[in-house]
Amino acid sequence: MADPIFTEFSFGRGAPQGGFQVGRITHRQAVHVEGFWHGTPITELVQESKFDAYYRLDEKILIAHCRKEVALSAVRALNGGFGEVLELRPVEVDFARIIPRAITVIGSWFKGMSYSNIRSEAAFGNQINRDPEFARMCALGKHTNLIVVISHGADTLKVNLSRDGSAYFMDNTPTQTCLEFVALLTQYRVAGAQAA
Repeated sequence: MADPIFTEFSFGRGAPQGGFQVGRITHRQAVHVEGFWHGTPITELVQESKFDAYYRLDEKILIAHCRKEVALSAVRALNGGFGEVLELRPVEVDFARIIPRAITVIGSWFKGMSYSNIRSEAAFGNQINRDPEFARMCALGKHTNLIVVISHGADTLKVNLSRDGSAYFMDNTPTQTCLEFVALLTQYRVAGAQAA
């Protein structure tokens, strides 16, 4: 019998954190491989991921505490199975509105560069947002990731942000601070983008 493929969201699993309810997502997905298992060729395995999900249904916010690829796959599965009840989608972050809030920008990636055969470029350094080359790169390609040092309340955070709303905290940041900051990112949505 084959392992079942499914995605399950269990609501209300524990005490609220930072104003968020806590749930648990179990996501089982097929992963394509090439190999052998006890001498038998295999082309697929089932990968299971279990992770916390923090949510505020009234604000239509769900934060998945896992790798970005797993979160996006789970969101696709949940939308496919429960599309009539809920609709989940990434928040497209407007970096042009985040950059002025940052203490400094120390890294950035761009794709779709429009002046050569180079498909992507990256820039790293202290205060790169004040360099004319950074402005040139912003004008030529789509900004995909940004590493910022940014104030959030009494905290100074070092965060790698992706345009689709994922955040990787580069220091040992408490969960509640992470949740508050990621929820704040929804206010920096690209103009015209709808709430999830």
